[in-house]
Amino acid sequence: MNQLGGGCAVLFGLPFILIGLAVGLYLYLPVMNSWWSARGWEEVPCRIESAELKTSRGSEGDATYQVEASYHYEFDRRSYHGDKVSFSGGSDNIGDFQQQVFKRLRECKDQNLPFRCFVNPSRPEQAVLFRDLRWGLALMMSIFPTVFPLAGFLVSVGGWLQARKARINYRLSVQNPDKPWLWKQEWAGGVVRGSYDGLPFTLGGGCWIMVVQLPLALAVVLGGELAKSTLALLALLPSALALILLRFAWLRIKVRMVFGRPSLRLGSLPVRPGAVMAGELLFERSLSPVSAISVRVMCQRHITRVSGDSNNTAKETIWECTKMLSAAEARREVGGGFALPLRIDIPKGLPCSEQGETSIVMTEGERHVWTMEVGSSNGSKLAMLLLPVFASHNEVQSDEAVAEAPVETVTLSLEDLMSRLKARGIQSGFDQAGLPLFIDCSQARNRSTGLFLLFFGSVWMTAFLVMNANGAPLIFRLFWGITSPLILGGALWSLLHRRRIEFDAGRLNILNSFGPFYSWRENFEPRHITGFVYDTHLQSGSRFYYRVRAETIFGQKKTLADGITESLTAETLVRHLEQWRKRG
Repeated sequence: MNQLGGGCAVLFGLPFILIGLAVGLYLYLPVMNSWWSARGWEEVPCRIESAELKTSRGSEGDATYQVEASYHYEFDRRSYHGDKVSFSGGSDNIGDFQQQVFKRLRECKDQNLPFRCFVNPSRPEQAVLFRDLRWGLALMMSIFPTVFPLAGFLVSVGGWLQARKARINYRLSVQNPDKPWLWKQEWAGGVVRGSYDGLPFTLGGGCWIMVVQLPLALAVVLGGELAKSTLALLALLPSALALILLRFAWLRIKVRMVFGRPSLRLGSLPVRPGAVMAGELLFERSLSPVSAISVRVMCQRHITRVSGDSNNTAKETIWECTKMLSAAEARREVGGGFALPLRIDIPKGLPCSEQGETSIVMTEGERHVWTMEVGSSNGSKLAMLLLPVFASHNEVQSDEAVAEAPVETVTLSLEDLMSRLKARGIQSGFDQAGLPLFIDCSQARNRSTGLFLLFFGSVWMTAFLVMNANGAPLIFRLFWGITSPLILGGALWSLLHRRRIEFDAGRLNILNSFGPFYSWRENFEPRHITGFVYDTHLQSGSRFYYRVRAETIFGQKKTLADGITESLTAETLVRHLEQWRKRG
């Protein structure tokens, strides 16, 4: 299925590449090339012979406009006729450019007034009436050669790489039917190699966006469009995005130049829960004796949920261990490179790795993945390694024995629960019996999100004010005018809202406050609560956020804690809350 899906992805991406390149070659690039060439054209007098505004209506009733005109001019004592009004050509409804052009040309025609045109001195038969840079139209046209080829290339190449990887892994599984720790290309030869880090895609994507968008960005700056309207800053956003991608790529390249591509040589395969993972980290380049290498081993649960035709996969950490290794302990390898000893204890009862290759089209369910993040002391991530963690060690195992560690054996202690809640900005307290004393969701728990929304909302509101001052189309002002207050309101709520829950033998007290301005209190007895539950209330990328709520006999669901990133944490908290309810 992976090989078939990869081939389909290659075919699916090709039309996008062709469409994007066609639009770029026949629409966007000719417009930009003509504008840059016309900067050196000479301005000469001309006389308008005819001017007409043509209106076209689409199937949905939208009107587009195009000005057609003919004019006469003289250059180098020779007479010429021209009919090119602007470089954009065709009809459109971007702004009121076409209407304003027709108004000016019609006045000159009716009053028999002279006008001017711009003539190519090397080819006098080429002339144009308006050589204005219509950056809005150019930006819209640039989307196709920027996004379509990039998306098509990512889909096609990604599908091809996926199919190739699936083909190799399938061959390995056939050669080693009873050893799933040898079924992946990254585990071949007893050395765990780093997974694909996406550097070529990041570098290539940034370069492609810059190549396509740089002519427009320079034209906006050199053409003085920013002085005419601050809205022209929108034309610089794609180039700014390209710079961000190139910066990420450059930082990654610098790290690779220093450390190379780290890999892991294990003393024995596979790694198993309840045993010691002993091995050596291998580096292609020499390490500074004063530097430190961080190693973070994680067991994550990947939860895939199907909603219609789309799949969402959330990742939550069940167990992790971080160690700092001194580069001074590294030794030089005989064949080149350096080896750094590594030893980590894997607790018993943790789930094992999935046994097969993940399909491109995921079905709903859960699987467990073991990974190792190798980083430097300055916080740079050097590599991500997929670990072969299975329930057998140096012996052939059956399919049933591979998954002998069930997920239900994984539990959280009170210390781990309080630590995970604290990491999400939630303070908590429990008595010796495990009954909750208080849960405090402080204002600072969402500070980073609130500050981001505040900054983004301020930029959004500024854009709305600029649009309103420059008379932007109504649909833009309406959209920005509605969303700006909502974003700023969400930012203030994230920064100022606090919730504190206190428990005693006979009452649950909920105190909500919004800064120093407003607060409200709710009280419930244990008999008023039918149960405690948890669910997802937010998703960001591949991460789900969980909330814990109390269901009451009044048909209400009161949120007690939110922003929890692991279902295991939310489930454990619910278990302790249920103990309090049953005790009450």
